[in-house]
Amino acid sequence: MCLMLTVRLAEADSARTTEIMQAAGLPCAPKPWWSRFARTPSGALNIPGPDGGCGCSFLADSADWDAPTWDMIPDTLPRLVSALRAIRQHTTAGFSFDALWIGESPAEERYTTFDELIHLVEQSRLGTKARYLIEYDHAA
Repeated sequence: MCLMLTVRLAEADSARTTEIMQAAGLPCAPKPWWSRFARTPSGALNIPGPDGGCGCSFLADSADWDAPTWDMIPDTLPRLVSALRAIRQHTTAGFSFDALWIGESPAEERYTTFDELIHLVEQSRLGTKARYLIEYDHAA
């Protein structure tokens, strides 16, 4: 099992998924030749952990998927904040973010500002079963 940190871009930005991933320093898989025939891009970005791959390397040994929030390793959080800030700087619309165990669906959706999301990350208070809906804020 793995922790997946996922950003889902708004439709307005989904065509720019690869560009936004590159700007945020996230790994981009090469597009298959047939992808140019796809009607709509997915708009989903996964943020790998400090050790690459899934997001498990953000988690402290004490992390528990049954707890209300993830217990994360403090030294890893600036990397996550940096990725989220870069994504935010390159989007023109809102997006969603979640840190869910693979195969899990969010039990709740929370509307929040981008600054509130960053505060939750910095305080290691991301919900284990929450999807955060961030609306576009021209001042961010």
